[in-house]
Amino acid sequence: MKSGPVKNILIVDDEEDMCTILSTFLQKAGYSCESAAGPHQALERLKNSPFDMVISDIRMDGMDGLELIREIRRRFPHVVTMIMSGFTGDYSYNDIISAGAVDFIGKPISFQELQAKIIRVDQEQKIFAKLKEANKKIRLSLAEMTTVNESLTRQIAERGRMQAELSNAHREIEAFLLSIPCILIEISPEGTIKRWNTLAEGILRIQAKEVLGKNIFEFPIAWETDKVNGALQLCIKNHCSKRFNEIRFTRNNGMDGILDLTINPVSEGPAESSGLIILGTDLTDYKLMERQLAQSQKLESIGQLAAGIAHEINTPTQYVGDNTRFLHSAFEGLEKIHSLYDRLLDFLRSGHPTQDILQIITQTQEEVDFEFLREEIPNAIRQSLEGIDRITRIVRSMKEFSHPGTDEKTGIDINRAIENTITVARNEWKYVANVSTQFDPNLPPVHCLPGEFNQVVLNMIINSAHAIAEKVGEAPAQKGNIAVSTRGDGDFVEIRIRDDGNGIREDIRPKIFDPFFTTKDVGRGTGQGLAISHSVIVKKHGGTIDFESKSGEGTTFIIKLPM
Repeated sequence: MKSGPVKNILIVDDEEDMCTILSTFLQKAGYSCESAAGPHQALERLKNSPFDMVISDIRMDGMDGLELIREIRRRFPHVVTMIMSGFTGDYSYNDIISAGAVDFIGKPISFQELQAKIIRVDQEQKIFAKLKEANKKIRLSLAEMTTVNESLTRQIAERGRMQAELSNAHREIEAFLLSIPCILIEISPEGTIKRWNTLAEGILRIQAKEVLGKNIFEFPIAWETDKVNGALQLCIKNHCSKRFNEIRFTRNNGMDGILDLTINPVSEGPAESSGLIILGTDLTDYKLMERQLAQSQKLESIGQLAAGIAHEINTPTQYVGDNTRFLHSAFEGLEKIHSLYDRLLDFLRSGHPTQDILQIITQTQEEVDFEFLREEIPNAIRQSLEGIDRITRIVRSMKEFSHPGTDEKTGIDINRAIENTITVARNEWKYVANVSTQFDPNLPPVHCLPGEFNQVVLNMIINSAHAIAEKVGEAPAQKGNIAVSTRGDGDFVEIRIRDDGNGIREDIRPKIFDPFFTTKDVGRGTGQGLAISHSVIVKKHGGTIDFESKSGEGTTFIIKLPM
């Protein structure tokens, strides 16, 4: 693998527009960037130009992206590679990494995500370069020490000079290690802290002089002690590596942060361990960006539903308006009759004949159709109130669905959350399906991340609507059915979402929760709804998500969340 910083990037894609867009963005970001229209042109460019990174599409004529990466790895091992695609097809993430790519980014490209990945690769290359240089100096120093030891009897005069050189080399190695831009902690097999670099001092708020020589299992460090110590003991015992993507710790400002920790054994021989190296990176800002991206994706879903919601609000608004205009007209007719009644009372009080005024009243009642107004005015008021209530429900559901939520789990009414999501997504299913619900009214509040749970239910409802539309068409004579139910199941709450669409083909059932696998056509969603839903339910909530499906009859998704 290359061990220098990323400066020159080659983009390989048979779509000229994609090459132009990425080149423009990367050049603005400070990189030197060129493009190639296909794999063969890319290989020619690599022979003649010093590129540091290749970002390649996975599907191209003549040679796919994985073949290109393998060829680059064989012919230009110093060049790092990254795959991009909107369709992984039969390729898994393991296939992409095994081919030699350092990472994968999906289309449509998120420029913030792409830049973050390139920066991460760049930082890794710099770390590798420094470690390689340090290792080289260590080997050189050891070789020189061996030479000195073998020739001590003959070169006593040289001993002082060699010791000085060794001391300088040691200081340089220490300087290299201290300059590595991540936490670096070295411990002995017994847990004694032997190295604690400057970044560890800054991030963990403990000076090296306070901790060197102390036992890491006994010294208080502001991270998840039980989890880290358990991993360290396991690595020492089994002489293995371990990685944690999210370890909570306390930052300098007193707020919680997130560390990415890697624990690796340091060996002196095939079966002899000299301790462990702990490398750590503060991912707090990255995770914050990730959450902001998730919120942006949620807002994108809301934007996609906006037209349908506007239509849903427009219908009751229209008949509220029509009824209001009718009431205005009816009030004018009633006002005429009321004025005649006032005249009749005046005639009666004065003792004048009332026959003429009675005739006028009767005639006016017939003109304004008084009986019709008496019958229809209450209906108009009732319909208007129903329309206002419907608008209120839609707006309230949208407000609760789109709430940004919190980073912590909170107790929510699962039934209400599902009902709000069904209301928000109504325009997605109402033309092809009828939705029925059967909620357990005795469910207690369930602790979860409300925004992410709502997104899962939305994904499921829209998937069911699409499955039914594929079976019955976009304007069917007879709609399909979507049934949503909840119930308690021991220590879990169970949510079932059933549709009578075409079901899931047997050959793709094992892969439907895989990242980058989709059966959706271009332009119909991201195709990652099930993968995201699986991650939210299983990884973030400790629940399960499964399905039952029969070809041609439909599918039932079963979600279980711990109460």
